[in-house]
Amino acid sequence: MKILLISPPSVRIQGNISGVYPLPNLGLAYIAATLEKNNFDVKILDIPALRIQIKDLPGFLDGYTVYGISCNIFNLNSGIEIAGIIKDRNPLSKVVIGGRCTAFPSETLLKKFSNVDFLIRGEGEEAMLDLCRALKENSQINFIKGVSYRNGGSIIENPPGDPIDLDKLPFPARHLLPNKRYRMHPPFGIYPPTTIIETSRGCGYGCIFCSLPREVRERSVDRVIEDIQDVVEKLGIKEVHFIDPNFTYNQNRIIELCNRIIKKNIRIHWSCKTRVDLVSEELLKVMAKAGCYMISFGLESGSQKILDILNKKIKIQDTENAFKLCKKANIRTLAYTLLGSPGETRDTIEQTLRLVEKVDPDFVLYGELLPDPSSPLVKKAIEEKVMDFDKLIDFYVDNKNNHSLFDKNNIYNVSTEDIGSFIRYANARFYLRVRYIFKRLLLLRNVNEIIIMIKGVIFLLRDKIKKSYTVS
Repeated sequence: MKILLISPPSVRIQGNISGVYPLPNLGLAYIAATLEKNNFDVKILDIPALRIQIKDLPGFLDGYTVYGISCNIFNLNSGIEIAGIIKDRNPLSKVVIGGRCTAFPSETLLKKFSNVDFLIRGEGEEAMLDLCRALKENSQINFIKGVSYRNGGSIIENPPGDPIDLDKLPFPARHLLPNKRYRMHPPFGIYPPTTIIETSRGCGYGCIFCSLPREVRERSVDRVIEDIQDVVEKLGIKEVHFIDPNFTYNQNRIIELCNRIIKKNIRIHWSCKTRVDLVSEELLKVMAKAGCYMISFGLESGSQKILDILNKKIKIQDTENAFKLCKKANIRTLAYTLLGSPGETRDTIEQTLRLVEKVDPDFVLYGELLPDPSSPLVKKAIEEKVMDFDKLIDFYVDNKNNHSLFDKNNIYNVSTEDIGSFIRYANARFYLRVRYIFKRLLLLRNVNEIIIMIKGVIFLLRDKIKKSYTVS
């Protein structure tokens, strides 16, 4: 039995950044490694990295029995389209969908998308392995945890899967990926070739726009070091981005990891993301020594009222302190912000812009709030009957739609049109300052960074600032 794992294009992402700056789909690579370890014939088709057009896709799909499609809320539409192409060519094949899109109820997904045979909810490594074994042996699937499927006219949702011991997973099957095509988007990727590594899963916090598991599970420091050495030695990687939601959740663990990188003299540049209340001077000092050159923080808002509404559990002072400590450690910073949160007003947006200017990050990404479909924010709207999952899934699948769905259902307090204007205004206000431009020019580290920054400016001008904006 031959298995094809597919990473669809994310056409909803602004500027189609996933196609311009594709990254490895680690989830599929872990599943592929697990299947290979158990003697299954598996391949990965990374459509964004290979830049395959949907119209050309049929020629890549023949000869497989099982197709696993990794979908999030940004590529669900193209994933469903691919499922239809598969079924048209091979009606007897089995199509499995997993990923963050399964935050939608199984009943909603399976009733709406007839070309999908199975859903894998949660972590996919063990569930996909068990499902492929059952399909190969033509045995029952009602015992497979984390799987949903049809049985006649009913939708069956098996019990959720057990948390996986991350140290027992094989390394991702990177040999099945087009590694030379991957690159980090600006302002990352200044030390190519680059890749991403996961050292933990889960968040441990409870922001109302997010649905990440609240339990944090970590890989051992030994296993992470082996993973880093593996990509350095086999792929010649010089830059790593750690994709953990909160990389420094366990600060002692990260200090140990950094000391091991230093002791083993592993020559690597790296970046990560974390919370503003999860850094200290001691931690940042050893991170910088171990090769960390940039940290992304979820600043989110400059209004304490909005932070409290979002359940961020941070204070404005935490943000100011984190950026100050990073400057002292000579680590660059990227600030993520969310505009359009519940309770947002023009005044709270202005507070956000002022806080960004005060903490003076090296880079800032202004974005509008787009809550996960199973986040507390969306669940509350559904419970209050101001939204339903059918409309929500149509919103995500219809890439021509805008975010007016959230306007009409009282999730946004500021209209999406106003949010768009504020984002363009905020980018111009931050990035077009003469002082900022000269500062960035003085801090350029190599020729590659110059090229990346030029591309970043072009992208910014094309997609963020070129439209007229008015803020009154």
